Amino acid sequence: MNILVGEISSYKAIVIARYIKRNYKDAVVYTYDKKRRSNYVKSRYSDKHFFVNQKYFEEELQKLIKENNIDFFFPVINNSLSILLKNKKAYGKSLDYVDEMSAYKTLNNKKSLHTLASQLGIKVPVIFKDFEEATPPFVIKPVNLSSAIGVHYVFANEEKTSATYNGTDIFQEFVKGQGVGYSFYAKNGKVLDGYGHRRLSEYPIAGGSSTYRQYYHNNTMHEVASSIIENLNYTGFAMFEFKLTNDNELYLLEVNPRIWGSINQGMVDGNVNYFEGILGSATIDRTQNHKDKKTYIGPLIYVSLLRYLIIFKLKPIANFFSNIFSNKADVNLLSDPMGYISTILRKI
Repeated sequence: MNILVGEISSYKAIVIARYIKRNYKDAVVYTYDKKRRSNYVKSRYSDKHFFVNQKYFEEELQKLIKENNIDFFFPVINNSLSILLKNKKAYGKSLDYVDEMSAYKTLNNKKSLHTLASQLGIKVPVIFKDFEEATPPFVIKPVNLSSAIGVHYVFANEEKTSATYNGTDIFQEFVKGQGVGYSFYAKNGKVLDGYGHRRLSEYPIAGGSSTYRQYYHNNTMHEVASSIIENLNYTGFAMFEFKLTNDNELYLLEVNPRIWGSINQGMVDGNVNYFEGILGSATIDRTQNHKDKKTYIGPLIYVSLLRYLIIFKLKPIANFFSNIFSNKADVNLLSDPMGYISTILRKI
């Protein structure tokens, strides 16, 4: 079984390559990256690596997949999948585990998701008609980007005068609460092996990607996700993002219909095999008890904690260091030093 994962300088790709190498003994893991230095500094979990030129990205990937008889292709960079799905058949059968563009677009687009969720009676934040109508506190978001890219917060009327936005942004009611998520692989409209997590720290700290997480269970998350996935008859990966209010109410914020940043949490803490519906059964020992394991992105976690320290928000810092000996890094410096360094060089 030949599997292609990339870009391998991304911590998500390393997490997946490691998991597949450990649990699918017959798998050969091919990797790629757009960074030329990846030829020299890359994860130990890559069996064979390729540099892919950004200028000829699609053509070179198609050639790579054909010449190496790739069975399954797992792209992890957010904008890659939306590009690849437009011409899915050009990649052979390697992307057959992913749905066609229609369902993907509905989930990926915050406006269409908001409309569908509202029709299904799911709690969602208000989306204001335009910037003038938006009442603070609210969030300015690109309609189809993730990982907090292009997100801005407006907490007071005086902040509106300096706020910037473009014609495709949405203006969403700010819901105060804690970030939680529900992640899974779905097949033909059915959620397989889902897992819930709670964000313990983020970067940017105003509401960015999770840098530290733990297990969280709430049946409502599963019910909401199942309702939407069944409606769309969706096949593919997805992570549903919610805000949990002090009144224990859940508001659906957005959906990432792709491999998500905190994927390691479910695999480490819950023995969740998100790939079973695609690759079949693995050698994973589900009898092991890993409950209450917390995972983090290193070294980004330390940048995040420093930001919390600057604003004297000490709870995330105390939480991380009080569990320092049981925390699990997404990419470990000692076990995969070149992989760890590659995630740092990726930002340079």
